[in-house]
Amino acid sequence: MPEASERTLAALADPSSTSRRGSALRAVLGAVLALSVLAVPQAVSPAPVAAGSSCTGWTSTTTPPKSIRVYNRRLNTVETVSFRKYVKKVMASGEWPSRLKMATLEAGAVATKQYAWYYAMKGNHRSHYVHNGKCYDVRDDTNDQLYKHYAWPDARQKAAVDKTWGLTLRKNGKFFLTGYRAGSSGTCGADANGWKLFAKSVEACASQGWSYKRILGRYLNPNLKLVWSGSSGPDVTRPRVVLKAGNTVATGAATVAWQPRPRGTDIERFQLQRKIGRGEWKTVELPKPKVWRTDAWVKVDGNSRFRVRARDPKGDWGAWSYSDKRRTIVRGPAGKTIAGEFESAMVQPQTIKTRFTGRSVALVMRTGPGMGQVKVFVNGKSQGVYDLDRPASTQRRLVFAKNWSRSAERTIAVKPVSGGERVDFFGFFVLR
Repeated sequence: MPEASERTLAALADPSSTSRRGSALRAVLGAVLALSVLAVPQAVSPAPVAAGSSCTGWTSTTTPPKSIRVYNRRLNTVETVSFRKYVKKVMASGEWPSRLKMATLEAGAVATKQYAWYYAMKGNHRSHYVHNGKCYDVRDDTNDQLYKHYAWPDARQKAAVDKTWGLTLRKNGKFFLTGYRAGSSGTCGADANGWKLFAKSVEACASQGWSYKRILGRYLNPNLKLVWSGSSGPDVTRPRVVLKAGNTVATGAATVAWQPRPRGTDIERFQLQRKIGRGEWKTVELPKPKVWRTDAWVKVDGNSRFRVRARDPKGDWGAWSYSDKRRTIVRGPAGKTIAGEFESAMVQPQTIKTRFTGRSVALVMRTGPGMGQVKVFVNGKSQGVYDLDRPASTQRRLVFAKNWSRSAERTIAVKPVSGGERVDFFGFFVLR
């Protein structure tokens, strides 16, 4: 909202203003809305208030209130409204138009919900929010958030609210008052100040493919924590999925690693789950309850994703932390002998090279008694010599693995050191 005079603010706060003042006030509000960018009111977050009286008196910061008390200016009454219905109608009242990107709507839904939730909390009621002896938590105008009782949220606005319904935000460990403005910058994150969303630049972020979580982090950090309903326990870093030499394809080519945040957090156990494609999340058994890493199977020619959470000694689970999706492919002539003796015939040494796009690559070979040695090259640079001789035979062992922080186009090649020793090649294993 543009800066307003003290008289205007007083009028906004007084539901019993005269008809003449009400007409003037509606004119002021009309001017304010006319200045809006993207049809989002310029301000919806009055300064935080000190702990005070109670109206709805909600106490949970992880489970949303069932209802909220709203002052309806048109009817001059206080209404008790379903909280989820209230949030969806606010979205549809002009605060977050459906034409915006989905990530913008999702970030806006979180901010809209937590703003109203904050004032429905016990101790956060503004003592002058009383009409005819009835207290209310929020007004239906831009002094709080626009709420039109006749507004009809569409499928996109409903989906944004439903997807983020269990999410709340913490700053410095505390539930806080979220705000948002229309903003004037069209550059992603340019006007972020750690406390508010700015719709115009948020939309620029969403247009670049940012998720709502990334948007919330950019605008509301530092010290921001995302908390889901029933997940007030320990935080866990995002699981990192890599390929590791020594793993086998059959038992788990990838290694998934994570850790509590902060590192010294007291943890009773972790839970790891895997999702293949569009399937359901399924638990991956850990060798011990408190381990921070494990080898895990990933689907070839399909997407694999992991999530992990932690439980503290009190029994409280933390929020799920998700890995990136990793698509697995295998390159090269699988099961091919590229040097040495095979079925009484001498196989001439053969170099196998492939080009791939990914963040991880591994050389999968047979290891066992009498097997030979190979040289590995990545982007034309030697990675060393690898001995395949082992006391026991293993068909598909990752004898070399390399991981990068970003996906890019690269090459990998394998070359037998000697033509007289057998070398069996099973493929290049790639994680995109």
